[in-house]
Amino acid sequence: MVPKAVKKIMDFRDILAIIAQAAQNKETVEIYYPKTANNKAGWREVEPYSLTTDIGPEGEHLVYGQDRLSPGHIFNGYTVGSRDDHCDSFIISKIKKARPASHKFKPRRGWKVEF
Repeated sequence: MVPKAVKKIMDFRDILAIIAQAAQNKETVEIYYPKTANNKAGWREVEPYSLTTDIGPEGEHLVYGQDRLSPGHIFNGYTVGSRDDHCDSFIISKIKKARPASHKFKPRRGWKVEF
């Protein structure tokens, strides 16, 4: 169940614009994402790194503003406070809302911010 405060789902293009702006400024973004096997539904603060066509090494990297993006593509980011030291993969169409968190971050382990 989606809380009342999140009922109105944002268009994926607006979500991507917020994520891209944060990435270009090396700032975190908050996304509202549904329940997964490892996390409950809710807001997550994320360091944005890239967009891809698929998860893992099979995914072709996409360029925001150049490639045609769709709701089925993947947003890769590090979830702030995560015990794991890897990027999480979020299906863009499952992100209900996004908002700037405006916390600066330094890319981890030499990871590239590809926006």
